[in-house]
Amino acid sequence: MRSFTHLTHTGAIKALHQPPKALCLRVFTEPVRVFTQNALLSPDCADSIHRKRSTGGTRVSRQPEIAEILRTHGFQSVNSLAKRFAVTTSTIRRDLERLEARSLIQRTHGGAVPVAPVESPAPVADELHIAEKRAIGQAMADRILDGQIVLLDGGTTTLEVARHLTKRRLTVVTNDLRVAVEIAQRRSAHLVFIGGELLPDVYTMWGPASVMQLSNLRVDVAVFGADTVCDDGLYHTSSYEVELKRLMRSIAKEAFFVADSSKFGREALFKVLEVNDFTAGITDDLLDPLRASQFPIPLIQVGKNRSA
Repeated sequence: MRSFTHLTHTGAIKALHQPPKALCLRVFTEPVRVFTQNALLSPDCADSIHRKRSTGGTRVSRQPEIAEILRTHGFQSVNSLAKRFAVTTSTIRRDLERLEARSLIQRTHGGAVPVAPVESPAPVADELHIAEKRAIGQAMADRILDGQIVLLDGGTTTLEVARHLTKRRLTVVTNDLRVAVEIAQRRSAHLVFIGGELLPDVYTMWGPASVMQLSNLRVDVAVFGADTVCDDGLYHTSSYEVELKRLMRSIAKEAFFVADSSKFGREALFKVLEVNDFTAGITDDLLDPLRASQFPIPLIQVGKNRSA
């Protein structure tokens, strides 16, 4: 006869005598560890198995989302994050440790807060809402005509616009290093790169040299990204690029903004442009259709697998 006894932090499993080939467990509260007849899996293995049956996702996809939740909503407790992602509190603590090591969040007693309110670092932004950004980029690129001069603002969504540009004889103006590299690889497009000083944590240029260079240009279409979209305009979490973005708009005949639905209703300090500065905006179809219909200018919604 064999006897099995094990304690978990959520309760106890009483030891029961049983025949050699039959394992009986009486559980008073849901255990966090997973039992087999021959082994007790570690908490990490249990988490891995549980994540496959839940919406918790993998560590690679979960950590950028945690950083984004903190940036958008502020302080979050370890318990609330564990419940949200259907993982253990120890898993969330390890996630927070890794995010803090990358200077993306700051751990506090019982939870975490975002670091100083700056734009999402590019490595984090790259991993968020990828499918939505691709669809938005395709829809915007489809609206650009052969032979036009196009200004692409910095950001991960405008980068997707650049990746989907297939028109011939385009001239692309940008202050974003990654957009510039994308365009430079295409012999059919002419690139005008706006120089200046590189902003920390992102790939955009700014400063007096950028302003001077832009003031001598004129473009057909300007495409802007956004930290925050409100009914009265586009907002940014820092003031560094406000002057430059306003100048970008002033040299363009018309303008569009591209922003996934997570950008709507956020809080940001600095107003960049008025909503009436734009011909239309393009977002994904996860935004409430009623809210989209009430937006002051046309708001084009596209799905992950289609474009408008």
